[in-house]
Amino acid sequence: MATGIKIEKKSFMAFDTEMKKGKKFQFMLFQLNKKMDKVVLVDKEKGDKKLKPTYDDFVKALCVDGQPRWGVFQYEAKKKDGSFLDKFIMITWCQDTAPLRKKMVHGSTHTAVKDKLSVDKVIQASTTGDVEESIIREKLGLGKKEV
Repeated sequence: MATGIKIEKKSFMAFDTEMKKGKKFQFMLFQLNKKMDKVVLVDKEKGDKKLKPTYDDFVKALCVDGQPRWGVFQYEAKKKDGSFLDKFIMITWCQDTAPLRKKMVHGSTHTAVKDKLSVDKVIQASTTGDVEESIIREKLGLGKKEV
């Protein structure tokens, strides 16, 4: 890849086998390691379906101040027509206030991460307002959440 950033194989294998195929996790988070030479899986246990994580739990875990991340959430909802939506959405979290080098490396690595994960929908976010559930539902073609 052009940036020279490696994508940790075991992290993405865990996503494929434990989240996509195994359905053990509601969400997973990825970020650059401290050396900024590899994309790694972080906070995996927070997305364990045994803990019944919500979309709000995902946002809290994803939106770490000053830390660009990629998060994948399995969004499940009933549509107005009665059918069921089940999509893997990836949110690229990168605040404008994040350190410049982290933003640059994160941005230049984004396409490789997106391609490796092969998700249904990709959303870029730089503020917590960008990840409000109402916005996500709109981007997925759903109406307001029924309570």
